[in-house]
Amino acid sequence: MPKVAAVYHRTKEVNIFPLGDDRFLIEAFLQDEVHDVHAEVEILHPSLEIVAARSEVRNGPFTAVCNMTHVNMNALVGKRVERGFTGEARRLVGGASGCHRVSELLVEIAQAAYQLHFVRLFQNVPPEERHRDDVPAKRHAYVLANVPGMRNTCFSYNEKNADLVAERSAPLRLRPQEMPVRDLGAAKSGA
Repeated sequence: MPKVAAVYHRTKEVNIFPLGDDRFLIEAFLQDEVHDVHAEVEILHPSLEIVAARSEVRNGPFTAVCNMTHVNMNALVGKRVERGFTGEARRLVGGASGCHRVSELLVEIAQAAYQLHFVRLFQNVPPEERHRDDVPAKRHAYVLANVPGMRNTCFSYNEKNADLVAERSAPLRLRPQEMPVRDLGAAKSGA
């Protein structure tokens, strides 16, 4: 079959920036031919409590009208990213009085917030330890012991599958990434 161009394309991106101490800015955005939607929260680690939340439709089907819904983000302040958060966030920010695209980004933000546990955990591992050959069974046990919220959240982190992880998993391959840079002064003035 010949190569064909897609008729639709959407990209999503999520970034976490340190704001100092245990406070982080998590931004997410999506873009397609019609949409350019941004959402961000400031969050405390390890509690994952949201202390600020903002969003903006920079381009959308009815941009000025769509932006009238972003006051809904205030309802997220004081909430913690934990079991049930994404459903509650969708209810508070999406639906007939909200923005579906922003609520979609909150799912991405919640997943990224949980990654903070891994980022912080592995930052504390000495460099010589981090650069040793990966042993999947040891990494699995280490994560379950140090990030208890991961226990039984998926097939791989199901504690009943520890033997399967040891038998069938290959060492972790880290992908090189170029990390985005952002002027954090912009975080205080809006999305």
